[in-house]
Amino acid sequence: MTVGILAVFGVVRAYSTADLVRDQERVSVQQTADLAAVAIAARLQSGAPVTPTFLASMAGEDRRITFVDGQDARTSGGSAGSDGVDARRAVEGGGRVTVSESGSVQSERVSDALLPLVLLGLALAAAAAVIGWLLARLFARPFRLLADDATRIGDGHFDVKVHHSSISEAEDLGNALRRAASQLDTLVRRERELATVASHELRTPITALRLSLEDLSLWPQTPADVAEELQRGLTEVDRLSDVVSTLLESGDRSQLGAVSEVELRELAGDAVDRWADRARHLRRPLLLGSAAPLRATVVRASVDRILDELVENALLHGTGTVTVDAVVGHTYAGIGVSDEGAKAFQTGVLHASPAGGSHGLTEAAVQAESLGGFISVIDVPETRVVLALPLPGRATDHHPV
Repeated sequence: MTVGILAVFGVVRAYSTADLVRDQERVSVQQTADLAAVAIAARLQSGAPVTPTFLASMAGEDRRITFVDGQDARTSGGSAGSDGVDARRAVEGGGRVTVSESGSVQSERVSDALLPLVLLGLALAAAAAVIGWLLARLFARPFRLLADDATRIGDGHFDVKVHHSSISEAEDLGNALRRAASQLDTLVRRERELATVASHELRTPITALRLSLEDLSLWPQTPADVAEELQRGLTEVDRLSDVVSTLLESGDRSQLGAVSEVELRELAGDAVDRWADRARHLRRPLLLGSAAPLRATVVRASVDRILDELVENALLHGTGTVTVDAVVGHTYAGIGVSDEGAKAFQTGVLHASPAGGSHGLTEAAVQAESLGGFISVIDVPETRVVLALPLPGRATDHHPV
């Protein structure tokens, strides 16, 4: 719009400037003709001849002066074309004088007058483009940040801090994203809790019931018809067990968040970067280990949250250097967080509790089990808590890495 306004203004101004320059040149030629007529009359009165040199001295470089005396004798001085403007004046004492100026001279004068206008218009257009670009970036920045926040929420990072903005529309959108993230976080948290409850409260009783029925069917005291009925009951129990397993596995595969194949050392390095400032504030060394590269298919947002819990636990409750590194086992790929403090948990698998717990690792264990993995505490020269993830095609048997 600014460029359009400048173009319209520039065209109108260019025409008016060109007309003004032509009028000025026309007046200048007429004034030169008046002066030439007076000068020639004075020279004639003095008896001196009117020579081309005399006329050229009055004409200058861009004009031509022609004097025709009473006997129609023509004398010219200066140089100019015949396609421009001219002015004629009668000379006192007889004769007439004509002053001519080439059209190219007028074109040059117009060009010289329009050049500053064109340069000014271009400068204003460039300034308008730069200012418009800066304003567009300024106004679009809150929405770009909200788009990034929405992408992270879509990947499963429901704890992302949605940016605030002074633009009311962007702030309204941010508030909607906060509500959506909170609701999704609650939904996913309940899904994980349901998966944990189903795993602990359904599979165990079903397994115990099956063992009891099978044991009863094999007792010598059990009549044959009762044993046959118990076998049919075992079939129904197996069907129920298959349904529960299918539902739990479906829940594991339907984790909200982008499933992607990532390098475990990359995940560990990102966790170190996220907690580097906090570690410096606590004056605790936080390092990335040097394990061999290993790729795994994971829900990255969930793994990032679990690693944050493990690193935070090591920084707040451990001592010495904290090391985050990839860990490779026979049936699992994992990421271990080690510190040099005393072991705070019993060696072995840290099972998720349906009722929750008093430490942050309980929630991490719930998330790990919902991913088909687990959290293990192992006793090596340092205390290490490992997030174990099943390798492709390997079964989960909950043994330490």
